[in-house]
Amino acid sequence: MDLDELLDVARTAAQAGGRTAAFWRHRAHRLFLETDVPPGLLIGEARGDAERAVRSALTRLRPNDGVIGPEGSSAGRTHVRWIIGPIDGSVDYVYGRPDWAVSVAAAAPGGALLAGVVFEPALGLVTEARLGSGTATDGVRVPLPSRREMPDALVEVGLVGRGGSAGRTVDALVPRVGEVRRGGSTAAALARVAAGRADALWAPDLKPWDCAAGVLLVQEAGGAVGDLVGTSPRTWPGSGDVLAAAPGVWGPLRELLAEVHPPPTSVRHGLAATDR
Repeated sequence: MDLDELLDVARTAAQAGGRTAAFWRHRAHRLFLETDVPPGLLIGEARGDAERAVRSALTRLRPNDGVIGPEGSSAGRTHVRWIIGPIDGSVDYVYGRPDWAVSVAAAAPGGALLAGVVFEPALGLVTEARLGSGTATDGVRVPLPSRREMPDALVEVGLVGRGGSAGRTVDALVPRVGEVRRGGSTAAALARVAAGRADALWAPDLKPWDCAAGVLLVQEAGGAVGDLVGTSPRTWPGSGDVLAAAPGVWGPLRELLAEVHPPPTSVRHGLAATDR
């Protein structure tokens, strides 16, 4: 299959979704401030429109491929399946903050990643990669991952829920790393790790559309991606727990986080059974 074509399609679809989401964003933020419309309703309508824009672009350019996203899956007749995240970072989106993104990835059977794009519309940044080509932001190849070690690393976290586990994660990280940040978008955070705008990301309990494109960006930039059991070459962790980092940070950070989140005895990587 033509990987350059897949990357072009991913970019076109992500930008179509980004334009639709950006059009919605100002209206959603104003309604959020001025009315009693529930945020979830605003997010749902905006995400639905953005996802339709992404799917429309994919249908026009690759009508026989399958698609999986928050709105559901559609079967295809080829060996390519698109994994789409129409608005990742929805709370920041509604609040008028810039940390949200649209992501589109192409995967082969079994979850092997072929091409991926993360578009950050509020910043105007497109970070992209195809298998074997490295990673680029706005057409410029990103440098190799930083050589920073744990004490100097900026680590992003995606904290699910507000229970004790999130607090233990932060308590474990703060004295051992340089900086801890929590952003709104996992996809954007993975793009930051790939481009050297962050050194690592720990984000548990993700869906494929949250992370597939970003995982490829980090891997093609020379970083490591996996979960607390080990790395997941060429795909995302089937556990849904994603640790992405520069190689020198990944191992020590995994050991630290495993003390807080003991991993299960067996974890399957790639597509979950329900997503095959």
